[in-house]
Amino acid sequence: MFNLRKANGDRYLLVLGADILLRERAIVSALRSYPGQVFGMAPSPDGLNRFFDEVLRADYYDAKAALAAVERFERETGLRPAAVVPIIEMTVHVSVAIARHYGLPCLTDEAVGLSRDKHTMKAAFEAAGVPTARHRTFGTLPELREAAGELNFPLVLKPRDFAGNTGTIKVGSPDELPAAFEHCRAELLAIAPLYDFSDGRFQAEEFVSSTHEVSVEVLNYRDERAVLAVTDKAKLPAPHFTEIGQLVPSRETHNPAVRELGVKACEALGITRGIAHVEILVDGDDLSVVEVAARPGGDGIMDLIDRVYGFSPYDLHYASYLDTMDELPEIPREPAGIGAIRFLKAPVGTITGVGTVEEFTDEELALYVTAKEGDRSQPASSYLTRDGVMEFFRSGAGAAGDPVAFSAAVDALAATRTGEVFTVVEDGR
Repeated sequence: MFNLRKANGDRYLLVLGADILLRERAIVSALRSYPGQVFGMAPSPDGLNRFFDEVLRADYYDAKAALAAVERFERETGLRPAAVVPIIEMTVHVSVAIARHYGLPCLTDEAVGLSRDKHTMKAAFEAAGVPTARHRTFGTLPELREAAGELNFPLVLKPRDFAGNTGTIKVGSPDELPAAFEHCRAELLAIAPLYDFSDGRFQAEEFVSSTHEVSVEVLNYRDERAVLAVTDKAKLPAPHFTEIGQLVPSRETHNPAVRELGVKACEALGITRGIAHVEILVDGDDLSVVEVAARPGGDGIMDLIDRVYGFSPYDLHYASYLDTMDELPEIPREPAGIGAIRFLKAPVGTITGVGTVEEFTDEELALYVTAKEGDRSQPASSYLTRDGVMEFFRSGAGAAGDPVAFSAAVDALAATRTGEVFTVVEDGR
């Protein structure tokens, strides 16, 4: 163990998925808010995060292996978890498996099933009157052709079991179906071994026209729910709609219809623990829920909320799983500024150099370069093709008055930094 803090009786807090980029503040929150030791999990010593008190040896994407590691540690030490808290998408079902074994608060199997499978999720939305795109499932190209015949073009294809835009592609006509199917399937199969995904689980849905997309972060605690914040998403256009950034507060922060729909979507899926991330397409008064993830929003959204509103959403996420709230707290609504995150994308080609920025503006808080010299920069089709990330913040009570203008400003700065950092031999040169 890395420090001498004592266990809370015979208990510790187990956090799954906080050891990856832009989730690390979840560790800070856990160490600050839990009165005892905080554990992580990793499959090998290479993955150990030195901020945890202990790191259990297992793959936190594998429910059976993760539970076995927790039980083994209990036999060796007598310590057991006080709560098991998922931070990323693919640890939700693992947290439930461990928590249920120890009789701890967790999501129901039904809620996990509805929030992990985009098909059952949309069926639940339709049953609850939550606006969402019409869809059909498919596993093969012939099945896709049949499904497309029951829907109106344009369509959007995507895997049923994953997030991060992986495999997502817009299809304008029946002639485009074969190539789109191959893209959707190839991107799924590229990550399938890591997450134990099955081939043949896809869906097609009708394209929903919108001017912009937002996400609503909803705190769920038993039968109560509260909106923590609304985020503007920056996305590339079709065919992949790749997310390139987030901004808080959103232009829709004070839109009651958006906030109410975020809550209603969580109710439809039976989510009763922790923060849920609700994605909504906006076109004037027309709203459509894309999907819901039963975990905190990624891409640094929790960090943006913390910086803008002065509280850590992760603190509330843990409190919900630890069952330590008498009622939902009052959520701060007045921003101290406006914050954004942008992902850097080098031109397609071979990265021949990674440089440094000589001088930053006061509004640029951080730059993390994830690509390295010799890497091949791929087309921006999903989160897997990102080459770096930047964080921005403008302070002042009036700074949040024009989110669209601030978004444009950070786009320009991110483009400038991309050109300064990356030297690329582009394809065709």
